Amino acid sequence: MFLPVNVLGAIPAHPTTPMPHDAEIAFTIFLGIPVAIGLFFAIRQIVKGQGPILLLCLIGGAFSCLWEPIVDVLGLCYIREGASLTTFSSMGRDFPLFINFVYIWYVGGLGYVAYRIFSNGVTKKALFTLYFTDLVINIFLESPGVIMGAYEYYGPQPLNFWGLPLWWVFVNPLMPLIMGAILYRMRPHLHGWRIVGIIPLLPMADGLGNAATAWPMWTGLNGDWPTWATHITAGITFCLAVYAVWILSFVVARPESEIGKKTKYQILREALVNPPGSLDEQRAADAARRAPDAAPAPVPAGAAV
Repeated sequence: MFLPVNVLGAIPAHPTTPMPHDAEIAFTIFLGIPVAIGLFFAIRQIVKGQGPILLLCLIGGAFSCLWEPIVDVLGLCYIREGASLTTFSSMGRDFPLFINFVYIWYVGGLGYVAYRIFSNGVTKKALFTLYFTDLVINIFLESPGVIMGAYEYYGPQPLNFWGLPLWWVFVNPLMPLIMGAILYRMRPHLHGWRIVGIIPLLPMADGLGNAATAWPMWTGLNGDWPTWATHITAGITFCLAVYAVWILSFVVARPESEIGKKTKYQILREALVNPPGSLDEQRAADAARRAPDAAPAPVPAGAAV
């Protein structure tokens, strides 16, 4: 059977451009600042008796960076090698410290924020707003790296206007959203020692978000497809990402009549500024959320059913 494009092409060879030292250091500091802020609040919550959830999310985010070599090979991204602060190697590539940092705060930190927002109550519209907010944050965090030359994308990348192919930013926000949704549903079951089960949720969410939506792009980029064809797969990936957010709305969203009308500022303030409460208060809220719905009123004798 003849196909207009090669579905089973060989994985393209990556570039070999060395890591610029100044770009590496600057990008590491840029991404390390939110990590330091996250660790400060995580320790503060523990000291105040509000539990280790944020800290565990940050730790899980650190483990999530082990997905980076996989998505880089499939998505044709090259983190330039020869860094002075290399932290791990995988799939024949070396990865610098700033990769650990970005996963800690983007997947772990924003995953925690999503969990807090979902716990406080979120509508379907607010969930989509959160997705596009995380999308903009992703553009902000990645653009300095590609502009300074800390890493690069290669191959027939679509929507590549300044070195950052925008199909990547369609996919990446799903990681913290899926993480927050899973934790929102699993939190009532993660008491005592089981709370460490939060850590593997982060790499699980990372894999789910990428595999569920990026596969059209991976197929096109590694199939030696022309750029016009990868623009089509980019559109499919974007549709899958929006579809994934819609699916998540059935997991976390509530009607506005139940949670009240909130501004974006109120939603963010409740998640970031208002304390999550003591462990006892969190357990009470979790118990209320997992309690079965009230039993239906009895049907009067003789009434039609």
